[in-house]
Amino acid sequence: MRLSLWSHPRSRSTALERYFDNRGDVITHHEVLADYYYIHRRAEPIEHAQIEGDTGRTYEEAARILLGPADRPVVHKDFPYHAIDELCADSRWLDGHHAVLVREPRETIYSNLKLRTQVTGKNLGYADLWRWHQHLSAAGSRLQVIDAEQLNADPVQTVSSLCRFAGLPFDEGGLSWQADMSDSWTKWAGWHVEVAQSRGLGRPASVPADWVVPPELDGVYAEACDVYTALRKTTLGEVRL
Repeated sequence: MRLSLWSHPRSRSTALERYFDNRGDVITHHEVLADYYYIHRRAEPIEHAQIEGDTGRTYEEAARILLGPADRPVVHKDFPYHAIDELCADSRWLDGHHAVLVREPRETIYSNLKLRTQVTGKNLGYADLWRWHQHLSAAGSRLQVIDAEQLNADPVQTVSSLCRFAGLPFDEGGLSWQADMSDSWTKWAGWHVEVAQSRGLGRPASVPADWVVPPELDGVYAEACDVYTALRKTTLGEVRL
């Protein structure tokens, strides 16, 4: 069994990944495709990362890790924008179970701006998340959409539903953990300070009530809102942007 958790940065995806890592009965992989995008390709700079001298993995090396045989169920978390063209061209991905996690864009942009000098439509990740969702949907892949707010508000119901979808037993004990930095996050530790300080899902968003998206990001915000709305409606029928 392979469960792929697809999302965009700052979507609470690492906290969801931590649930599976905390269980002990599955193999988890953390953003293996980021190696390809940020280190091997040098597609754009990345702040708060420890990658000096690292050559990164090729796409095929990353795919072998994520798609290769395993003696236990495999759960991996990544962002489609790290390799969207390669993912869409690789039919091996059409198998398995796929969960798409999406967060309200205003919260996402606020969280990204705390860590990124430049937020773009590309590194915000919504457009490629939608493209990947549509690719999987058209191929008839097993697919579930999760709203990050629902995950945060009711982790028991949301995660148990995800486990049923993937054919895994639900372990409620995995929803709590010790506050520490996972070894698998070392390269990207600066991005995971908050989840490393957490003890489970359910932390409230820290966006000030009066904060507004900067005007220069109006177009990026509008695109993200369109994707967010469309993904939340996919359980009601086919949605097109």
